[in-house]
Amino acid sequence: MPLEPQRRRGLPDAAGTRASESPPFPAERTFLPMPGYKAALTMALGAFLFGCASPELPTPRHPIVPVPVIDLSARQTGDTVVLTFTMPTTSTDQQPLTGTPSVEIYRNAPAQGSATAPKRGAKNKGTARLANTIPSGAVEQYQRGARIEFPDKLDPSELSNESGTDLIYIVRTRVSRAKASADSNAAALRVYSPPATVRDLRVTMTETAPVLDWSASEQPSGVTGGKAAGFRIYRAEVDPAAADAAVSDPSQAKLLAPTEPLAQSAGTEYRDTSFQFGHTYFYSVRALTQFGTETVESPDSIPVVLAAKDIFPPAIPQDVEAVSVPATNGTSASIELTWTINTEPDLAGYNVYRSENAAMPGQRLNNELLSAPTFRDMSVMPGKSYFYRVGAVDQSGNESTLSSIAEVQVPGR
Repeated sequence: MPLEPQRRRGLPDAAGTRASESPPFPAERTFLPMPGYKAALTMALGAFLFGCASPELPTPRHPIVPVPVIDLSARQTGDTVVLTFTMPTTSTDQQPLTGTPSVEIYRNAPAQGSATAPKRGAKNKGTARLANTIPSGAVEQYQRGARIEFPDKLDPSELSNESGTDLIYIVRTRVSRAKASADSNAAALRVYSPPATVRDLRVTMTETAPVLDWSASEQPSGVTGGKAAGFRIYRAEVDPAAADAAVSDPSQAKLLAPTEPLAQSAGTEYRDTSFQFGHTYFYSVRALTQFGTETVESPDSIPVVLAAKDIFPPAIPQDVEAVSVPATNGTSASIELTWTINTEPDLAGYNVYRSENAAMPGQRLNNELLSAPTFRDMSVMPGKSYFYRVGAVDQSGNESTLSSIAEVQVPGR
């Protein structure tokens, strides 16, 4: 049905009436959008508001946030708390992180004086303070294998409480200034005044093992509490490429892995019987003090490095005997030598020497090491006297002092 025309307000028509009564122009039509146009408009508006899966359209922007650290642990060494944790490699969107995050380390003392770790999300941030920050470019220097080890050096005032001071640590990581990760798990511990540093650590290579000895330092005046609990020895293996430099200057040592506890000693000496010849070792020692059920270590001693070279020859062969064997039909005269077998586990064999002068060791008769304690000399001449000596050789090529002389005369024809 056609719409009735409406008159424009305020203007008279031909009959002299006003626009309010009947306008002279046809009424404006109202157009409704077609279904296809409406759908296109809706899709464009949705793409603008919510983004689109197409790579050519904009996607929503939000800061990349690493997943939180979940394995933070803390231990005291000397006046330092060593924090250990694994760096995150993915974001909360389950996407790989493209760079190394920076690390923020927070530390606080529990309000109730207890070292119990707070629950995740507990409102303890008010007393926490930012203790240290590791820039992303510096994280690698604290890498120890698959984990991070960061030393948080404490102020002397935090170690002056005889009954200990409770501390709680959390860490956060970030790749964006806009937002850091959620708090890590909380690592709680009680710290005490540490024992004095061990002095004058030395290491000596003996035939059976490296022997370490050191001097125990007295506690500084004013430090009380705790009971001396011996010493803990730490060891690591040195990269062979840096071994020579490290022996003269331990600071040049490149370790194949971080130092690990090797043993504990009640006294100021230790024999490292688990060593291997041909390896180079880095040693340090820490004093121990017992506070109730807690054991606190001193700082590391000045380290020492030892190249465990086998420079120790086997024992001198004993009971060397030489017997002349006369010539027979078809065979020449010879000398038969025997001696007592050596018992060294690294024995490689023996050498036999012959001389015609008792004052001289003479020449070696065997081309290859003898595996058994016997030898037959087929190159003797009738009517001559010979002097024999035997040397034992180990797997490192060290040869013993030659045995006592075994003298024998070959019968004449």
